[in-house]
Amino acid sequence: MLRQLLSKYSTREGRFDEMLASTMVPRPHWARFIESLSQREGLEVSETLALMEREIRANGITYNVYADPQGADRPWEVDPLPLLIDASEWAQIEAGISQRAELLNSVLGDLYGPQQLLKEGLLPPSVVFGHSGFLHQAQGIRPPGGVHLFQYAADLARAPDGRWWVVGDRTQAPSGMGYALENRLVISRVFPQMFGELHVQSLTPFFAGLRDALLSLAPKSSEPPLIGLLTPGPYNETYFEHALLARYLGLALVEGHDLTVRDGCVWMKTVEGLKRVHALLRRQDDDYCDPLELRSNSALGVAELTDCARRGTVLIANALGSGVLESSALLGFLPALCKHLRGEPLKMPSVATWWLGEPAALEDAWSRIDQLIIKPMVPSPQEPALFGADLSPQQLDALRTRVSMRPQRYVAQEWVRLSQAPALEHGGAQDVLTSHSVGLRVFAVATPYGYRVMPGGLTRVAAQAQSRVIVMQRGGRSKDTWVLSDSPGNASLALISSTITASDLRSKRANLPSRVAENLFWLGRYGERCDTLARLLRVAISGWLGTAHTGWLNPELVLAQRLGLISQQSPLPGALIRAATQAEEGLCQQIGLLSRVAFSLRDRMSSDNWRTLHQLSSDAVLGRGSFHMPAAQLPHVLSWLDRAVATLMTLSGFVMDGMPRDLGWQFTSMGRRIERLSTLCSALEVASQEGRNRGLEWLLEWTDTEVVYRSRYLVAPEWLPVLDLLLRDETHPRSVAFQAKGLADCLEKLRSANPSVSPERAQEIFTPAHLSLIQLSDDALSPESPELAKVLSDLRQAAHAVSDELTLRYFTHAASRSVLSLAD
Repeated sequence: MLRQLLSKYSTREGRFDEMLASTMVPRPHWARFIESLSQREGLEVSETLALMEREIRANGITYNVYADPQGADRPWEVDPLPLLIDASEWAQIEAGISQRAELLNSVLGDLYGPQQLLKEGLLPPSVVFGHSGFLHQAQGIRPPGGVHLFQYAADLARAPDGRWWVVGDRTQAPSGMGYALENRLVISRVFPQMFGELHVQSLTPFFAGLRDALLSLAPKSSEPPLIGLLTPGPYNETYFEHALLARYLGLALVEGHDLTVRDGCVWMKTVEGLKRVHALLRRQDDDYCDPLELRSNSALGVAELTDCARRGTVLIANALGSGVLESSALLGFLPALCKHLRGEPLKMPSVATWWLGEPAALEDAWSRIDQLIIKPMVPSPQEPALFGADLSPQQLDALRTRVSMRPQRYVAQEWVRLSQAPALEHGGAQDVLTSHSVGLRVFAVATPYGYRVMPGGLTRVAAQAQSRVIVMQRGGRSKDTWVLSDSPGNASLALISSTITASDLRSKRANLPSRVAENLFWLGRYGERCDTLARLLRVAISGWLGTAHTGWLNPELVLAQRLGLISQQSPLPGALIRAATQAEEGLCQQIGLLSRVAFSLRDRMSSDNWRTLHQLSSDAVLGRGSFHMPAAQLPHVLSWLDRAVATLMTLSGFVMDGMPRDLGWQFTSMGRRIERLSTLCSALEVASQEGRNRGLEWLLEWTDTEVVYRSRYLVAPEWLPVLDLLLRDETHPRSVAFQAKGLADCLEKLRSANPSVSPERAQEIFTPAHLSLIQLSDDALSPESPELAKVLSDLRQAAHAVSDELTLRYFTHAASRSVLSLAD
């Protein structure tokens, strides 16, 4: 079985093989894993791979690549076979990474402090000041606890002799630890028994240490500490990871415009006023963090954030300016710096690197150019790294001329031939094992007891078997990394709880950022809008398929036109298909908006909720516009509408049963009620104006009220009972009165939750319209009644006005100063 499993696996000369010690002989720590894998039938392996891919797509795990055809929908690719590292080897890696993090933190402290390393000639000024990551504005800033480098990542590669080398340091806002966590969640389900038998070390203590270190280093104040994860937003390539980490660690996921600076402190804009932020786990680049002192055209930062760091009123992890350590030129100076600062040799060596600003290094590099990579000290898409062995004599001459003009901008690095590890590939009828180049990104975090290293990390896999570099943006995959132990460990990924006080509980419930409240509000509106449009199109298409074609006299088509779904100039039934799939205001586009706002709330949505929404937005009908025979396609669209309505009802159930009745739920509920109230009023107006002689079955079907109506009234649809049910019945969720009463109750709950920030103007707008509905007489329950027409018109306009007032009052913070005041 082992020979069959490895029939397509090839070892390449000059590369270290992670799995095999020699041909067909597994390394000792791989033997049990390979034996267990070889006992699986080929079909079982294929099913395992398919199951994992379905899991990834169902969970919406993505890695966004700018300008990629798949865009934000590109799934994160995980190979099911983990990379195994034995305990003794890991102990050496752990010691080396911990020492390296300590060293780099000391270097940062010196560069932004006394600068003794520059004065003593241990670092050339051009290496520091010539790198765009050095921020003069951060000079003299001492972060809380003296920790400049709170989180650190090192990219490792294994040389042919089996030694690990550091090929790059990630010190600005290192990414990947969230994906490493997600890989563990996925792969531990694929190999649950093997995971326990091999005693794989848990990742939980590392993340618990990260969270507790943030709490420990955050500036102290009278209120409970509020910690945020600062993200550039949902269009960032690793936004999924930001949302995952925020949810897992219990942090507030915040964007730059969620924050403001007042009196030298950072505050989060919430629906209850401003809440002080004590620490920010930073996941955006240095110069984008502050448009006032750093990059002036940044729309992602917080004005005066640098000044807050200078005052020490907020912990920024990592400290501003830490990106200077990502310079490749520094790698060659680290051994001497380690001797000088720590009095010991560097335990984890860097790949051989020459800074070409030194004339001797420049000449030496050119004498062995066929073994080196030439690249700029500051990475640039316009100037990629070049392998000397790939260049013709003419290209080498041109490169040397360019480098000689400004040699201090370039470095030369030895080309490390990456090790290879097994990867599972689709092989037609049967999946097979092949060998791919791999690299390992290892993470460390500062704690009060020194740097703690994640037991594992993110193993990156080259897209092609012969690839010399690994770039996730070019289609690379990843692996889970298993660090083996001699004793059983806790396989649970549940984060260890820290001590929570009663005041913490109250504080946590109150921290609803205004941006999140707005997204929840629009999640409600878009969810209801999609349900409304899906049901309306289903009624219209069913009517077209099941009855004589009466065209634009049908009231449901008039309502569809009023809602912007179709145009009266468009011939039916093609207009109905376009309304479902292509129209600018069509259903598919509205589902896209629903998905987009939900993605911004990724850290607040349950797994089941997200899977259901992802299933809806990934339905095969979405985006399909090439219908050559529109009439023949109507049944297919109708079938999709049935699925869409059922899925939207499930999403509505998550809101009703899965969300706590806090402020977030109130805003979601108000969004749904405003949308449904407005469309109900429009539908009743259309029915009374256009459909007096057309019957009311379509209205009952659209509102999903047929069963209720017939069980209650036992007569064919008539105006008086239909209006009583859809207009005045406060117990019926599809009635105007039910939505109006619910909206009024939500506004009152907002007012009572925090009287200092209450929706008085919204209540003033809505109360008269609500009262006119309550006071509506029985005589007005007639389509000809002007009193009915006025009530419907007033309620519809009031609903939109309330939406505008909520936006001004809670979302934009553009109202009076009292909206922004902190409640004492």
